Amino acid sequence: MMRRRRFVAALGAPVLLGWMPAALAAFPDGPIRLVVGFPGGSGEAQARIVAKTLGQILGRPVIVQGQGGAGGNIATAYVAKSRPDGYTMLLGVSTFFEINPLIYRTPGFKNSDLRPVSLLSEQEFVLTVRPQLPIHSVKELIEYARANPNKLTNATGGLGSPLDLCTREFMSRTGAKILSVPYKGGGEDTLALLSGFADMMFGSVTDVTGNIESGKLRALGVTGIKRLKNFPDVPTIAEAGVPDYNVTIWTCLSVPAATPADVVARLQDASAKAIADPACRASLEQMGLFPLHLDGDAVQRRIELEVPMWREIFRKAGVEPA
Repeated sequence: MMRRRRFVAALGAPVLLGWMPAALAAFPDGPIRLVVGFPGGSGEAQARIVAKTLGQILGRPVIVQGQGGAGGNIATAYVAKSRPDGYTMLLGVSTFFEINPLIYRTPGFKNSDLRPVSLLSEQEFVLTVRPQLPIHSVKELIEYARANPNKLTNATGGLGSPLDLCTREFMSRTGAKILSVPYKGGGEDTLALLSGFADMMFGSVTDVTGNIESGKLRALGVTGIKRLKNFPDVPTIAEAGVPDYNVTIWTCLSVPAATPADVVARLQDASAKAIADPACRASLEQMGLFPLHLDGDAVQRRIELEVPMWREIFRKAGVEPA
């Protein structure tokens, strides 16, 4: 009888020990989804660069998943309501957290539903016009727009999009009157400009580089405080005569708010290593992005600092939540 009990106990031990590692496996032990709110454009391109490097660091595949619509609200709400286990992340644009709560009454999420993990990059945009226009500088654009109110049509991504923010700040600081026409993104705005349905746009480097180099678009300025490596001869809009003009957006990784702290720390560490990776940095810079790592707490502080600024801009423009 004693021998039988010892045999059963000995037989049971490997079964128990074999189960324990699976139950207590270190994160991650499977694929991770990286959800993108603007599929098909520069946001997805950035996501694929970051996903590849994160996958190498974490030792698990990071799969990019597009959830477009409502200015990023659909993607953000999707991640906010996902299981808080670290296996679903959001590649969030600053507009998701700073602008959408100001212009949507029911965006489908609250900022407190998500926890920032890491800042990834900042992005400038390029002010371009179709070359058929007799406009060769920011100064000429301002003069033309003032003399011909709302005659120039501007392709944007819709209210609250990064391109919309660039335009609103430009009009606010110059007094130019420009008619914005919203497009869904994914290159539709660029196509509108190339086809003559729009006169100008603030485009991402990814969307406009080839067309600038081929002469199909004319670059007038960039929206940040420093020139882009891709276009060293194109001045900043501030340099070109609009003092203090500076509009950039940033991207970060976020997870559901209830995600365990140790999982967040693991993702934060992996993100820092990804942004420090030379190949990852070079690819992001080629897109006109400035790789930059900040931890989640710093990202949260940045959101709290920048929201009042945008709230005032929309208040002056008479924009009410819809």
